[in-house]
Amino acid sequence: MIRAFIVAVALALLAPVAASAQALPDGSTIKEPGPADVYRIVGGAPLWINDCGYAPGCPNTQIVANLDDYLRYPRDGALARQHDTGGVYRFVNGTPLWLSHCGNMPNCSEVAIVVDRDSLTDPRHVRLVPPDATVVENVDDGGKYRFAGGAPLLVRCDLGAGCANSVQVDSGTFGALGSHRLPPKMRQYPADGTVVQNIENGAFYRFAGNAALPLSNCDGCAAVPIDALTLRLAGTATAALPHIAAAPTEGTYLTTGASTYRIAGGAALQLKDCTPLGGCTGAVTVDAGTIAGLGGGRLLAVPKDGTVLRALPSKRTWEIIGGKRRETFIAGLGGIEVDDGALDFIPVDATPAPREVFKPVISSGYKVFRTYTRFTSLKVRDALPGSVITVSCTGKSKGCPFKKAKQYRLKGTTLNVYSRWFKKAKLRNRATIIVRVTSPSGARKQQGFKIRSRKLPVRTTQCSVAGAKFSRCS
Repeated sequence: MIRAFIVAVALALLAPVAASAQALPDGSTIKEPGPADVYRIVGGAPLWINDCGYAPGCPNTQIVANLDDYLRYPRDGALARQHDTGGVYRFVNGTPLWLSHCGNMPNCSEVAIVVDRDSLTDPRHVRLVPPDATVVENVDDGGKYRFAGGAPLLVRCDLGAGCANSVQVDSGTFGALGSHRLPPKMRQYPADGTVVQNIENGAFYRFAGNAALPLSNCDGCAAVPIDALTLRLAGTATAALPHIAAAPTEGTYLTTGASTYRIAGGAALQLKDCTPLGGCTGAVTVDAGTIAGLGGGRLLAVPKDGTVLRALPSKRTWEIIGGKRRETFIAGLGGIEVDDGALDFIPVDATPAPREVFKPVISSGYKVFRTYTRFTSLKVRDALPGSVITVSCTGKSKGCPFKKAKQYRLKGTTLNVYSRWFKKAKLRNRATIIVRVTSPSGARKQQGFKIRSRKLPVRTTQCSVAGAKFSRCS
């Protein structure tokens, strides 16, 4: 009986301490009864502790009836330090933002409460990005920034809601998107569809492809207030890190409801059919005035020269020259995908494209020995700059100097294949070497060498125009 009593007392001393109904101070470690998660209090809120390795067993953990006495998110200004990286985070409207220095808060690393990686990414008690209208101050550039669509936008504080009690961060916070070896805690540009309003003149803007495009009207929109300074300075007081792009990102989809457009070469190119484009997923809603007004100067009337369009489903490729389209057959250009019908809105350039003069020369020389053959020269000359030279050598245990085919893109017109790959090669009977030249437009010429014992190699030369099969050279 006495022994049982002693054991019970010992177990009680080892068990977590039950907390009073009053909330415990920052730094305390708590858990609810039973096999529940462990939390550390930061800024009055419980942050989940997934790793107690830096404080083995999370000693002095106290049991609480529930988490009702605590805030859902840490209060503004609370500091936490990630134990494995040492990164210090300051909470802003429930979001931990990394600080690159403690210049405005001496010893911030020492006073920050230690947590782990998962503590700073658990959505139960941490916001993943600052909510719209959250304001922070960059102590390095002196700017006040209001969040919109996950991104900070420079604003004046003497207008509208002001910037009272803004939390201080630094330029490193912005440059690292609020994070140190964790998923980003902010965006550089507001998310597509974010609406802002210039409170100086009432104008509305909707973000699409990182640019703010004006709307004719947006009454009832949930808009974040900005001002003329925001737009004039690309949303930043640090020019190297803009938060508003000068033009929408290439490939961005826009829709007015009646028509759909895709940004190509800085212009909004009208589409006729989104089916071959996967439905134009993610199209941002603007209005007819946005398109007609060229996005307040953020859109071009026609795609800029050199823009490449890849039409679907035909897969034909076109280049814009002087506001007109000219079909191009240069391989590997890529380009912005549009539907075939979109090309009807762009006139055809009747000027014939210059013909490509493709007459490369593949020269060779060799010595035949009793058991092998060696090249003494193997060279490509008079090829077009940008041509791709492909060299293959096949035949198991036939003395090939490499297993996989080699490729080289010419900057000039000549390539010494011998000195690059075959200088020491001893090629045996039935080895096959092919040297192929492919022009920028896709025309090809190749020469094959079939090695024979104690005889000169058998040479074959073939050519093809772009997209055709090899045949005898003309």
